[in-house]
Amino acid sequence: MNMENSHEAPLPHNHGAKARRIDLGLAILSAVAPRRAIYSAAEIADWCGCTPAMVSSIEARALRRLREKVRVKFKLSQADMANLPRFLALHCPS
Repeated sequence: MNMENSHEAPLPHNHGAKARRIDLGLAILSAVAPRRAIYSAAEIADWCGCTPAMVSSIEARALRRLREKVRVKFKLSQADMANLPRFLALHCPS
């Protein structure tokens, strides 16, 4: 990581502090980012003081949780979830 452009500070091994640091990094990035900006996991990790792998892991976990909430709320089967874009097109026309 290029320390010249890094926003990273050393993190304690306390997971609560690490989570707060990631939350703060995301809040700052979202405040300064241009509208509809797209960042790589490495760029987000630089802002949050963590690794790109951790960013990817957090993203994957959030998407799993979101899919599960959608499945439960709409009482969808696994087959419906596999065809979610088609389901949304049929039930939620724009």
